[in-house]
Amino acid sequence: MSDAKTIDAAFRQVESPREPVSRSGRRIAVCPAAELLPGDKRIVDVPGGPSIGVFNIGGEYHAIKNVCPHNGAPLCLGSVHATHAPSELHQFEPCMEGRVIRCPWHGWEFDIVSGKGLYDRNSRVATYVVEVQDGVVTLVL
Repeated sequence: MSDAKTIDAAFRQVESPREPVSRSGRRIAVCPAAELLPGDKRIVDVPGGPSIGVFNIGGEYHAIKNVCPHNGAPLCLGSVHATHAPSELHQFEPCMEGRVIRCPWHGWEFDIVSGKGLYDRNSRVATYVVEVQDGVVTLVL
């Protein structure tokens, strides 16, 4: 598959993300919702489990595993920004504002909402269910 087709396929997957699925039903309180404003993140070290980054993106909460699948970097310490959609040469189409995280070690980019890597069609980081109950942001594992 050509690079252009691979990138197009990755963006199509990002545009229709699968909902994260709770496996154990275990609940971890993260913080009061009022403390996690749009654009903010919290990193939670789950006892006996992984480190997970919880993000408020435009008032919706999303969570991803805090490990880059490339080389084990603390992914959620990376910068959050937008990216550019595939476009014609010398044209830039900004998209996904505030929902792309860039690995702090090697710059690999992932969509926080879907967990999908933006550099190929097969890469992904785990996502987790996030709910707000009684004003508290809660991870559901």
